[in-house]
Amino acid sequence: MKKHSSSNSDVNGGGSRREDFEVAVDVATLQDLSELLHSQPKKLYSESRHRRQIQKIPPHIRSRNIRRSQQVYDPVLVSIGPYHHGKPGLRRAEEFKHLCLDCCAGGDDKKKAFFYSKILEKASAIRDCYAEAEIVEKYDDKSLALMMLLDASIIIDFIHNYLGMKGNNFLDWRRCLGAGSWPLMIRDIMLMENQIPLQVLKLLIAMQYEEGEAASFLPRFFAGFLTCKTRLVGVDLKNAEIPDEIEDPSIHLLEAVRKVIVKKKKKKKKNEIEEQHTLTSEYSLVNKNVFMLSKFPMREETVDAGISYMHRSVMDLKAKGIRIRSDPDLSPGEITFVPGVCFSELHLPIQYLTPVVVENMIAFEVLPHGCSSLVVLSYAIFMKSLVQSPQDVKELQANGVMLNRFGNLENVVQMIKEVDTFGLHDQDIFKDVKRRIEEHCRSKARTWLADLIYSRVRTPWTAIALFAGVLLLCLTFVQTFFTIWPTNQRAL
Repeated sequence: MKKHSSSNSDVNGGGSRREDFEVAVDVATLQDLSELLHSQPKKLYSESRHRRQIQKIPPHIRSRNIRRSQQVYDPVLVSIGPYHHGKPGLRRAEEFKHLCLDCCAGGDDKKKAFFYSKILEKASAIRDCYAEAEIVEKYDDKSLALMMLLDASIIIDFIHNYLGMKGNNFLDWRRCLGAGSWPLMIRDIMLMENQIPLQVLKLLIAMQYEEGEAASFLPRFFAGFLTCKTRLVGVDLKNAEIPDEIEDPSIHLLEAVRKVIVKKKKKKKKNEIEEQHTLTSEYSLVNKNVFMLSKFPMREETVDAGISYMHRSVMDLKAKGIRIRSDPDLSPGEITFVPGVCFSELHLPIQYLTPVVVENMIAFEVLPHGCSSLVVLSYAIFMKSLVQSPQDVKELQANGVMLNRFGNLENVVQMIKEVDTFGLHDQDIFKDVKRRIEEHCRSKARTWLADLIYSRVRTPWTAIALFAGVLLLCLTFVQTFFTIWPTNQRAL
């Protein structure tokens, strides 16, 4: 009868056939399938998919270039958190953490015990902050709390010294870890895998400092965590501001620093915008159009109907009459194109971040449990399109956009090319900027004038010679005119 009803269902329609199929499934088979499904690891997607977590770089990313992955994603001085804890090469810093804890507690054992007890109370919440549960499970609550205490202590002591606060122990850092430990420390605390929950850091800061100092401790560091940024831009560390984190608190230090970097400045008044003709791109919807790049290199990218954007280098833009200008007030998502009658300007933020920090921020943006916007990723891709040769780097350096701390321009080009963008590209964030650039480059009048100035008139002597030649030509024409038609003949 079952087979007969199934045959009828084939004739009558698909709906009845589906019902017969469901009824025909054996109960034991359903039970076996249910048990098998429940035994599969699905916690990652069911319970924590809506929560940002501290995670490791996936193996398929590291396997693309293992040696470079180690240089970019692994700490070289100090381990922060459980992912790199206990590595033999980081043992010296592990011993130094105890000295930093003494400085944070003022050598008071009761204070240390109090700090430890407060962190131990949050051991369960700390575990939930890490995506790799099997690594965190190696440590019991007491060991995990001690790890968090020591790691937070060395970060706080480093920031304390960096800000030049009273009671700093810079000589201890130099004696124990070496004179070059500070740049390495900045690098290591900006690694995605080398993080502790930011709430643990804030908790220890609140217990160690007075209310006013505790409130400004991290903001002051965020505003000038790189010396070159403070020196060039003139950041006021005492009055630094950071984005509001009440609704969306940062999970770790790297995310908090990224928020400061990509924070949009206050919009200018309408009349100022009309005067400057600025076109600041909005990146609130940056994650809408993300697509995979082809494995074959392509020079064109569609940015609007009928307009395709060519990946033009800095020198190409200069030859077309587009000047590069640095603007310390711009964030990576606020690249601005200012059109002009003859010449235009491309305003870029000062590039003061190291490639390691940029790549870890990109990894945080594109990997699961990251953030909803791809600002740093899009900025990195835009800069990679601008820098194609050492001459491009030299031009950016001359205009104050890029800080070349390596000397060799070719090395800078190679480092920019090696920045891993995970094969992704965003089309919207700089859509208006790219469209305006392409419109300028397709204007014959502007490009001819730029070619005349940059290619033909390279020196003042060439300009003088050109002016003299034009003047001589005009005088010759006037002389010829008066020779053919003398004044007395024209009077008659």
